Amino acid sequence: MLLFDDYKKDILEQIKKLYSISENDMDTNGDYGDFTLKIFKFQDRKEEVYSKIKNAVNKAYIEKIELQGNYINFFIKPEMMLKAIESSIETFGMYPNIFQDTSKALIEHTSSNPTGPIHVGRIRNSIIGDSIYRIIDRFGTRSCTQYFVNDSGKQVISLYLGHVKYHNGEDMTVENLLDGYQQIYSNMEKDQGIKKEIQELDERYEKGDRELISNIQKTASIVLDSIKGSLEKLGIHISTYVWESNFILYGEVAALLNQLSDELKSEGDAKYLEIGDKKIFLTRQDGTSLYFARDLVYHMFKSENFDWVIDVLGEDHKDHAKNLDYVLHNYLDFPSRIDYLFYGFVSLDTGKMSTRKGNIITVNDLYEKTVEESAKIIREKRPEYGEETVDQISRAVASSSIRFNIVKINANKPLTFKWSEALNFEGDSAPFIMYSYARACSVLSRAGNSREINKEYNTYEKNLIKAIYLYPYYLQNSVDFLRADIIAGYMLYLVKAFNEFYLNCPVIGNEEEYKRVRILKSFKRIMEDSSELLGIQLLEKI
Repeated sequence: MLLFDDYKKDILEQIKKLYSISENDMDTNGDYGDFTLKIFKFQDRKEEVYSKIKNAVNKAYIEKIELQGNYINFFIKPEMMLKAIESSIETFGMYPNIFQDTSKALIEHTSSNPTGPIHVGRIRNSIIGDSIYRIIDRFGTRSCTQYFVNDSGKQVISLYLGHVKYHNGEDMTVENLLDGYQQIYSNMEKDQGIKKEIQELDERYEKGDRELISNIQKTASIVLDSIKGSLEKLGIHISTYVWESNFILYGEVAALLNQLSDELKSEGDAKYLEIGDKKIFLTRQDGTSLYFARDLVYHMFKSENFDWVIDVLGEDHKDHAKNLDYVLHNYLDFPSRIDYLFYGFVSLDTGKMSTRKGNIITVNDLYEKTVEESAKIIREKRPEYGEETVDQISRAVASSSIRFNIVKINANKPLTFKWSEALNFEGDSAPFIMYSYARACSVLSRAGNSREINKEYNTYEKNLIKAIYLYPYYLQNSVDFLRADIIAGYMLYLVKAFNEFYLNCPVIGNEEEYKRVRILKSFKRIMEDSSELLGIQLLEKI
């Protein structure tokens, strides 16, 4: 719940005493008023409706009310908006304030198979998941993130076997593990013995062979540490890690299968649940469990500690999620709220990426390339900066640029990764946001102790105040629709309003300095708040 002086809510409550309207009838993003009421259903008597509403609404915070076509536009006094923002920041340290929710949310994201370094095609999951976590946590719901480490199944067994067969005696590294993994898949078709070895290891694993499970966990840990390091470069820190193997080792998968035994059907020795005309298999012919069974156990585990579960998944997992949801609610009485956040595929200009084939651009490659390009631009713009300063700024710019370039696109849309866009330092980008913040900081650092002379507000001042004031509505929508791109769009709207203000409203030494400094201080604080939600690293000098 967001707490602030919500003039829209107050206006609606007053109008509802006269007419039957809903919250959807009033828009906060109107092109004309600060709030715009749609009155199409009253168009045959709109003058009468306008007159009654105009007379009924509290004028304490209203600058003017106008009728335009089938819309009534409400203009809020800029001073009232600014005071509401300042009061919240001064009293609570933030705008808007929150009422702490007692429920707990878990966002599971990334969960890439630990069979190779994380690449550009997978990082969209991590960036969206981390941003949604930050947004929900800021909104007031106690939240944490989780990574489900898939150290069960034939892929991770192949990773382990590749090292045993092709790099035995060598210390495990990401490089030789990936080489062994690729060799396993390359040689599998011509050497049927490899498939047999994987099958035998899988059966031993499912029977709870502790030594084998320990060795595979060790193998997966090497790659997982590499993935963690890549995520940390982008400011992504996952709260907890849950190992899939533990559900086998400690008997939870077996207990689930036993719990569902009356519902399970057989096809040979394989077990499945029937959903309509579909067969959802939980075990293979050899009795080993499938990922679907282990994922059911994992979700029941999540529900023990969390009221709200959010899964961030690629769009190719839609069928899996649909089946999972059905079984959880129709067979297992899943108690928590669950939402599935799907994202479109990421591809390169040259095609899809594959860890098995080695056709990938890793996140580390992307990050280091972006740091390099950022440093070139910063040296050009700021030749007076030393190398340490250039490195600090370029790393902040690189991380922020990668995150923003990905999160600004609606998750449902596919994304073709282009170097030219990722490294763009103009327009709708993180550097544009970061430069705007640095500009504001520069002005504030030079501001004096002027006194207030004029409380009249020009168009640029009003627009910036309005952009700051509307922040809670964007935050609310971002949570309601689980869309981090809403915050990205808000930030671009906010900095564009700021830059128009910056170009048209001189501050230092101007008779309007006191008032404009007030606006800039609020802008600075909301920039810091909203940037934190998307992982943008703001700097006072850039």
